[in-house]
Amino acid sequence: MSTLTLLGTGCPSPSSLRFGPSTLFTHKGSNYLFDCGSGVTQRLNAAGVKSSDIEILFVTHLHSDHVMDIYQLYISGWHQGRDKKFRIVGPKGTKEFFQNMLKAFKNELQGRVQWEQRPNKDGLDYEITEINSDYAYKNLNLEIIPFEVDHYPVEPAYGYQIKVSDTEKEKKVVISGDTRKNENLINHAMDADALVHEVFINLKFDENRMSKKTISNVRDYHTSPKEIGEIAKAANVKKLILTHFVPPVFDEDFLTKEIRESYKGNLIIGEDLLTIEI
Repeated sequence: MSTLTLLGTGCPSPSSLRFGPSTLFTHKGSNYLFDCGSGVTQRLNAAGVKSSDIEILFVTHLHSDHVMDIYQLYISGWHQGRDKKFRIVGPKGTKEFFQNMLKAFKNELQGRVQWEQRPNKDGLDYEITEINSDYAYKNLNLEIIPFEVDHYPVEPAYGYQIKVSDTEKEKKVVISGDTRKNENLINHAMDADALVHEVFINLKFDENRMSKKTISNVRDYHTSPKEIGEIAKAANVKKLILTHFVPPVFDEDFLTKEIRESYKGNLIIGEDLLTIEI
Protein backbone atom coordinates (compact mmCIF):
# COMPACT_ATOMS: atom_id res chain seq x y z
CA MET A 1 0.00 0.00 0.00
CA SER A 2 1.10 3.56 -0.71
CA THR A 3 0.09 6.68 1.19
CA LEU A 4 0.32 10.42 0.83
CA THR A 5 0.67 12.58 3.93
CA LEU A 6 0.23 16.33 3.66
CA LEU A 7 2.82 17.56 6.12
CA GLY A 8 2.44 21.24 5.32
CA THR A 9 -0.37 22.86 3.33
CA GLY A 10 0.51 26.51 3.85
CA CYS A 11 2.31 29.26 1.99
CA PRO A 12 4.86 32.01 2.76
CA SER A 13 2.41 33.67 5.19
CA PRO A 14 2.89 32.02 8.62
CA SER A 15 0.02 29.96 10.00
CA SER A 16 -0.28 27.90 13.18
CA LEU A 17 -2.58 25.48 11.32
CA ARG A 18 -0.82 25.25 7.96
CA PHE A 19 2.95 24.80 7.98
CA GLY A 20 5.21 25.30 4.95
CA PRO A 21 4.61 23.21 1.81
CA SER A 22 5.67 19.58 2.08
CA THR A 23 4.19 16.25 1.00
CA LEU A 24 5.31 12.78 2.09
CA PHE A 25 4.88 9.74 -0.16
CA THR A 26 5.34 6.38 1.55
CA HIS A 27 5.61 3.11 -0.34
CA LYS A 28 6.44 -0.22 1.28
CA GLY A 29 8.06 1.48 4.24
CA SER A 30 10.21 3.86 2.18
CA ASN A 31 9.61 7.60 2.57
CA TYR A 32 10.00 10.21 -0.16
CA LEU A 33 9.61 13.89 0.65
CA PHE A 34 8.45 16.55 -1.80
CA ASP A 35 9.51 20.06 -0.76
CA CYS A 36 10.69 21.06 2.67
CA GLY A 37 8.83 24.10 3.96
CA SER A 38 8.97 25.65 7.39
CA GLY A 39 8.15 23.19 10.19
CA VAL A 40 8.45 20.00 8.15
CA THR A 41 10.57 18.15 10.71
CA GLN A 42 7.99 18.82 13.41
CA ARG A 43 5.26 17.56 11.10
CA LEU A 44 7.30 14.47 10.25
CA ASN A 45 7.64 13.76 13.96
CA ALA A 46 3.89 14.17 14.44
CA ALA A 47 3.32 11.74 11.56
CA GLY A 48 5.58 9.17 13.22
CA VAL A 49 8.44 9.51 10.72
CA LYS A 50 12.01 10.44 11.59
CA SER A 51 14.03 12.86 9.49
CA SER A 52 16.55 10.03 9.17
CA ASP A 53 13.86 7.88 7.51
CA ILE A 54 13.68 10.05 4.37
CA GLU A 55 15.14 8.31 1.32
CA ILE A 56 15.22 11.34 -0.96
CA LEU A 57 14.03 14.93 -0.82
CA PHE A 58 12.55 16.07 -4.15
CA VAL A 59 12.39 19.86 -4.60
CA THR A 60 9.93 21.48 -7.01
CA HIS A 61 11.62 24.90 -7.11
CA LEU A 62 13.82 27.10 -4.96
CA HIS A 63 11.34 29.59 -3.51
CA SER A 64 11.96 30.02 0.20
CA ASP A 65 8.66 28.55 1.38
CA HIS A 66 9.55 25.25 -0.34
CA VAL A 67 13.13 24.89 0.92
CA MET A 68 13.25 26.72 4.26
CA ASP A 69 13.80 23.66 6.45
CA ILE A 70 16.30 21.71 4.35
CA TYR A 71 19.15 22.31 6.78
CA GLN A 72 16.93 21.30 9.70
CA LEU A 73 16.00 18.09 7.86
CA TYR A 74 19.68 17.45 7.13
CA ILE A 75 20.97 18.04 10.66
CA SER A 76 18.04 16.46 12.52
CA GLY A 77 18.35 13.32 10.38
CA TRP A 78 21.99 13.10 11.45
CA HIS A 79 20.97 13.61 15.08
CA GLN A 80 18.51 10.73 14.67
CA GLY A 81 21.17 8.35 13.41
CA ARG A 82 21.23 8.68 9.63
CA ASP A 83 24.35 6.80 8.50
CA LYS A 84 24.01 7.24 4.74
CA LYS A 85 24.12 10.18 2.36
CA PHE A 86 21.50 12.93 2.55
CA ARG A 87 19.99 12.92 -0.94
CA ILE A 88 18.28 15.79 -2.76
CA VAL A 89 16.85 15.97 -6.27
CA GLY A 90 15.92 19.41 -7.55
CA PRO A 91 16.19 22.03 -10.29
CA LYS A 92 19.36 23.68 -11.52
CA GLY A 93 20.79 25.73 -8.67
CA THR A 94 19.91 23.22 -5.94
CA LYS A 95 23.54 22.24 -5.32
CA GLU A 96 24.69 25.84 -5.00
CA PHE A 97 21.75 26.62 -2.71
CA PHE A 98 22.48 23.69 -0.40
CA GLN A 99 26.22 24.38 -0.27
CA ASN A 100 25.55 28.03 0.58
CA MET A 101 23.26 26.84 3.37
CA LEU A 102 26.07 24.65 4.72
CA LYS A 103 28.44 27.64 4.58
CA ALA A 104 25.99 29.67 6.65
CA PHE A 105 25.99 26.95 9.32
CA LYS A 106 29.69 26.06 8.94
CA ASN A 107 30.76 27.01 12.48
CA GLU A 108 27.75 25.35 14.06
CA LEU A 109 28.25 22.15 12.11
CA GLN A 110 32.00 21.94 12.72
CA GLY A 111 31.47 22.53 16.42
CA ARG A 112 28.92 19.74 16.68
CA VAL A 113 31.08 17.27 14.77
CA GLN A 114 34.21 18.00 16.80
CA TRP A 115 32.56 18.14 20.23
CA GLU A 116 29.78 15.57 20.02
CA GLN A 117 31.88 12.86 18.34
CA ARG A 118 28.84 11.08 16.94
CA PRO A 119 29.65 7.69 15.36
CA ASN A 120 27.56 8.30 12.23
CA LYS A 121 29.68 10.96 10.54
CA ASP A 122 28.81 9.44 7.15
CA GLY A 123 25.30 10.80 7.70
CA LEU A 124 26.65 14.28 6.96
CA ASP A 125 27.66 13.30 3.43
CA TYR A 126 25.26 14.45 0.75
CA GLU A 127 24.36 13.82 -2.86
CA ILE A 128 22.67 16.48 -4.97
CA THR A 129 21.12 15.58 -8.33
CA GLU A 130 20.06 18.48 -10.53
CA ILE A 131 17.29 17.48 -12.90
CA ASN A 132 17.93 17.17 -16.62
CA SER A 133 15.69 15.93 -19.42
CA ASP A 134 16.72 12.31 -18.88
CA TYR A 135 16.34 12.12 -15.11
CA ALA A 136 13.97 9.63 -13.49
CA TYR A 137 14.24 7.87 -10.15
CA LYS A 138 13.62 4.13 -10.32
CA ASN A 139 13.56 1.62 -7.49
CA LEU A 140 12.05 -1.75 -8.40
CA ASN A 141 8.34 -1.03 -8.99
CA LEU A 142 8.51 2.67 -8.09
CA GLU A 143 9.30 5.44 -10.56
CA ILE A 144 9.39 9.18 -9.88
CA ILE A 145 9.55 11.43 -12.93
CA PRO A 146 9.95 15.23 -12.85
CA PHE A 147 8.27 17.37 -15.47
CA GLU A 148 8.38 21.09 -16.12
CA VAL A 149 5.52 23.32 -15.05
CA ASP A 150 4.91 27.02 -15.68
CA HIS A 151 5.88 29.17 -12.70
CA TYR A 152 7.58 31.89 -14.77
CA PRO A 153 9.66 33.88 -13.94
CA VAL A 154 10.85 30.96 -11.79
CA GLU A 155 12.66 28.67 -14.23
CA PRO A 156 12.91 25.78 -14.12
CA ALA A 157 10.09 24.67 -11.84
CA TYR A 158 8.91 21.08 -11.64
CA GLY A 159 6.02 18.86 -10.79
CA TYR A 160 6.51 15.17 -10.07
CA GLN A 161 4.76 12.09 -11.41
CA ILE A 162 4.93 9.03 -9.14
CA LYS A 163 4.18 5.60 -10.62
CA VAL A 164 3.77 2.37 -8.65
CA SER A 165 3.52 -0.86 -10.65
CA ASP A 166 3.33 -3.58 -8.00
CA THR A 167 -0.46 -3.80 -8.09
CA GLU A 168 -2.79 -5.29 -10.72
CA LYS A 169 -3.28 -1.79 -12.05
CA GLU A 170 -0.51 0.79 -12.08
CA LYS A 171 -1.07 3.62 -9.61
CA LYS A 172 -0.17 7.19 -10.49
CA VAL A 173 0.15 10.23 -8.25
CA VAL A 174 1.05 13.70 -9.48
CA ILE A 175 2.34 16.62 -7.40
CA SER A 176 1.91 19.92 -9.21
CA GLY A 177 4.43 22.12 -7.45
CA ASP A 178 3.75 25.83 -7.95
CA THR A 179 2.34 26.52 -11.38
CA ARG A 180 -0.08 28.24 -13.67
CA LYS A 181 -2.58 26.11 -15.55
CA ASN A 182 -0.59 24.41 -18.32
CA GLU A 183 -0.90 21.52 -20.75
CA ASN A 184 2.24 19.72 -19.60
CA LEU A 185 0.75 19.30 -16.14
CA ILE A 186 -2.54 18.06 -17.59
CA ASN A 187 -0.72 15.55 -19.79
CA HIS A 188 1.32 14.14 -16.90
CA ALA A 189 -1.73 14.01 -14.62
CA MET A 190 -3.92 12.20 -17.16
CA ASP A 191 -6.02 9.49 -15.42
CA ALA A 192 -4.02 9.89 -12.21
CA ASP A 193 -5.26 8.23 -9.05
CA ALA A 194 -4.45 11.45 -7.21
CA LEU A 195 -3.43 14.97 -8.18
CA VAL A 196 -1.96 17.09 -5.38
CA HIS A 197 -2.34 20.70 -6.50
CA GLU A 198 -1.55 24.16 -5.17
CA VAL A 199 -4.28 26.81 -5.06
CA PHE A 200 -4.45 30.60 -5.06
CA ILE A 201 -7.79 31.77 -3.65
CA ASN A 202 -9.12 35.19 -4.55
CA LEU A 203 -9.57 37.13 -1.33
CA LYS A 204 -9.09 40.77 -0.45
CA PHE A 205 -5.52 41.68 0.47
CA ASP A 206 -4.31 44.66 2.46
CA GLU A 207 -3.26 47.13 -0.22
CA ASN A 208 -1.05 48.94 2.30
CA ARG A 209 1.04 45.76 2.33
CA MET A 210 0.59 44.63 -1.27
CA SER A 211 -0.08 46.86 -4.26
CA LYS A 212 -2.61 45.91 -6.91
CA LYS A 213 0.31 45.08 -9.20
CA THR A 214 1.82 42.80 -6.54
CA ILE A 215 -1.46 40.97 -6.08
CA SER A 216 -1.87 40.60 -9.84
CA ASN A 217 1.65 39.25 -10.31
CA VAL A 218 1.40 36.76 -7.44
CA ARG A 219 -1.96 35.54 -8.69
CA ASP A 220 -0.60 35.24 -12.22
CA TYR A 221 1.94 32.50 -11.51
CA HIS A 222 -0.37 30.36 -9.39
CA THR A 223 -3.62 28.53 -10.18
CA SER A 224 -7.13 29.70 -9.28
CA PRO A 225 -9.81 27.33 -7.93
CA LYS A 226 -11.74 27.55 -11.19
CA GLU A 227 -8.63 26.66 -13.21
CA ILE A 228 -7.86 23.74 -10.90
CA GLY A 229 -11.32 22.34 -11.55
CA GLU A 230 -10.67 22.61 -15.28
CA ILE A 231 -7.30 20.85 -14.92
CA ALA A 232 -8.75 17.99 -12.86
CA LYS A 233 -11.61 17.51 -15.31
CA ALA A 234 -9.35 17.62 -18.38
CA ALA A 235 -6.95 15.11 -16.80
CA ASN A 236 -9.75 12.86 -15.52
CA VAL A 237 -8.12 12.49 -12.10
CA LYS A 238 -9.77 10.25 -9.52
CA LYS A 239 -8.83 12.35 -6.49
CA LEU A 240 -8.05 16.06 -6.41
CA ILE A 241 -6.13 16.96 -3.27
CA LEU A 242 -5.62 20.65 -2.56
CA THR A 243 -2.57 22.03 -0.75
CA HIS A 244 -0.37 25.15 -0.57
CA PHE A 245 -3.32 27.43 0.16
CA VAL A 246 -2.69 31.09 -0.63
CA PRO A 247 -3.79 32.65 1.67
CA PRO A 248 -3.89 30.01 4.46
CA VAL A 249 -7.29 31.23 5.70
CA PHE A 250 -10.06 31.18 3.10
CA ASP A 251 -13.75 30.64 2.34
CA GLU A 252 -14.06 26.88 1.87
CA ASP A 253 -17.54 27.15 0.34
CA PHE A 254 -16.28 29.58 -2.31
CA LEU A 255 -13.31 27.34 -3.06
CA THR A 256 -15.49 24.25 -3.46
CA LYS A 257 -18.07 26.04 -5.60
CA GLU A 258 -15.43 27.32 -8.03
CA ILE A 259 -13.88 23.88 -8.49
CA ARG A 260 -17.23 22.10 -8.79
CA GLU A 261 -18.10 24.17 -11.86
CA SER A 262 -15.88 21.73 -13.76
CA TYR A 263 -14.71 18.85 -11.58
CA LYS A 264 -17.24 16.40 -10.12
CA GLY A 265 -14.81 13.82 -8.76
CA ASN A 266 -13.37 13.20 -5.31
CA LEU A 267 -12.29 16.58 -3.90
CA ILE A 268 -10.13 16.71 -0.77
CA ILE A 269 -9.38 20.07 0.84
CA GLY A 270 -6.07 19.27 2.46
CA GLU A 271 -5.06 19.83 6.05
CA ASP A 272 -1.69 19.34 7.72
CA LEU A 273 -1.07 15.70 8.71
CA LEU A 274 -3.91 14.34 6.57
CA THR A 275 -2.97 10.88 5.26
CA ILE A 276 -4.60 9.47 2.12
CA GLU A 277 -4.34 5.90 0.87
CA ILE A 278 -3.52 5.51 -2.81
